[in-house]
Amino acid sequence: MRLSTILTFAPALASASWAPKALPGCDIYSNNQCAGDDIVTADSYGANRWFTPAKGDADWQESFQDYSHLTAFASIQYSGDSATVTVNALHKDNATLTYVFDGVEQADETKKFSTTTTAPVTLSVRGSDKTEIALEPLDFKWNAADIKLTYPKGDYREGQKGSIVEMFGWPHADVEKECEFLSKAGYMGVKVFPPQEQIMSTEPFQNVMNPWYFMYQPVSYKLEGRMGTRDELRSMINTCRGLGVRVYADAVVNHMTGGGNDANPDHRNPNANCQAFGAKQSSLEGGTSPMYTQSYTYTTSESTGLPPLQEFPAAAYGPLDFHCERVLNSWTDPLDLNAGWLTGLTDLNTERDNVQERIAAYMTDLISIGFSGFRMDAAKHIQPDDLVGIFTKLQRNMGGEMPADWITWLEVLLGGEKDLLMCDPDSGYNYGAYLEDALLAAGLSKADVEKVKIWNSGYPKEPDAGACTISKSRNAIQNDDADQQNPGSTSRDMGDQGCVLIKDCGSADEHRDFEKQLFESPNGLEDEDADYPIRLILSSFYFVDGVQGIPDGKSDCSLCETECDTCTGVAKANAHDDDSTGYDETDYTRPHRDPEVVAAMQSWMGI
Repeated sequence: MRLSTILTFAPALASASWAPKALPGCDIYSNNQCAGDDIVTADSYGANRWFTPAKGDADWQESFQDYSHLTAFASIQYSGDSATVTVNALHKDNATLTYVFDGVEQADETKKFSTTTTAPVTLSVRGSDKTEIALEPLDFKWNAADIKLTYPKGDYREGQKGSIVEMFGWPHADVEKECEFLSKAGYMGVKVFPPQEQIMSTEPFQNVMNPWYFMYQPVSYKLEGRMGTRDELRSMINTCRGLGVRVYADAVVNHMTGGGNDANPDHRNPNANCQAFGAKQSSLEGGTSPMYTQSYTYTTSESTGLPPLQEFPAAAYGPLDFHCERVLNSWTDPLDLNAGWLTGLTDLNTERDNVQERIAAYMTDLISIGFSGFRMDAAKHIQPDDLVGIFTKLQRNMGGEMPADWITWLEVLLGGEKDLLMCDPDSGYNYGAYLEDALLAAGLSKADVEKVKIWNSGYPKEPDAGACTISKSRNAIQNDDADQQNPGSTSRDMGDQGCVLIKDCGSADEHRDFEKQLFESPNGLEDEDADYPIRLILSSFYFVDGVQGIPDGKSDCSLCETECDTCTGVAKANAHDDDSTGYDETDYTRPHRDPEVVAAMQSWMGI
């Protein structure tokens, strides 16, 4: 279906040329703020769309293509051995559109493909006004390498039981090299951090060059993230699958970039002596996709005469696809949890059907290129009913049922609100029995619901917090996680039951003992055969002198171009080290290579 049929937006304005206006003094726009029970961006703000400069405008760059007038995304629906691809497009002036599949033009936005298509399909859409957008090539699930258990045979249950190594800050090319070891050791899988296009910058942020948390500020759903290109990702996935190692993606679908972290060159901060700051870049090779927010802005568009709001054309999101701006200042109020802007991140309105469709299309693309599942970041900020909508649309896209080895685990951080989130099904915002029953009622089979795990943040101190009203067979557990490594993080309280390797472990021996316990006798275990079928190990890096950059070469101050005097960075180091036996004391940590940890994992897996 055409994008215009699944979006509600204000009528397109006729093409016009507006003289850009700037607010006086140090004023900035404060549109689209909300309080009370308001969470929806008013329909009138649909007119603020199309902020991207057009070809010939001063701020246009080649990677912006013709997003000033045209936006589109592709979606796949599988049926047996075939797939129907739809290019969902919207044109500012309602120009007649032509769709191009592998170089062949057609008037219809859909085309059917079969297993005889053995290479990625190129896609573009053209307007009768000579505008054009090239989309990412599409992969199909039948072209991903088969899972070949070349090395140890164990109790993997077709991908429903096993240990997954989270490789924080590892480039795709290094993960590809590491899969030989993962395979020989018997790990079921590896999780890569967000593979989608993300914010990057040539200017330090809070004095740090491209800090790690920029990975969680998406620009689009293009698989062109900080850790590598789509081609590098595909190569890594196929290599790992060919060695029997499944690959999982960190999916960021609750929000897009933080307010002010966008491609607009004109920002200023009245609360910091009217300090001006420019445009951010992204991880897209050869440029950046356009992206705009309403924050810290003081100028208007040449095409609409209006200031920007939330707009991410490469993801086909416009202003109405986001909640109006509100501070997330309550962890027990369902409205705030769902619609608040978490640490200033532009919050997607996942109640909207078209937003659910877009997220489901992204997840379908991830499965199509070879991912076996996802970690859903910030899942507790997507209300349970919206998750039901997303998963049912994904199930439909996949042909009516989830793949046999598919799993996902939801990041639902628990604290004082554990009753609301997990233990009280009648709380109105519950990821325990309420979500489980809602998924079943929406048509997911019991087997497919079993594949939707809750990441138990109560483990190891309060392991029952992540179960409460669901079986521990639907729990994924781990010791330390990437968020906890943040020097200021208080997101999980492990007490004396665990420790964070790079922050508060007294020694490698202490951390090793907790990792072994994860496999030998995890807290709260009742049924050895069924409980905690997914167990995660974090393989990360050290924050050098507290600097929260990544040693992937992209946090190096040599990349700095603006405000470099106070830049703090991290030098590049290789993530893959074939000689490592784990617990390396510099650069990357690699506890998944420790022989004692590997032996404990293998014993649990029956290897």
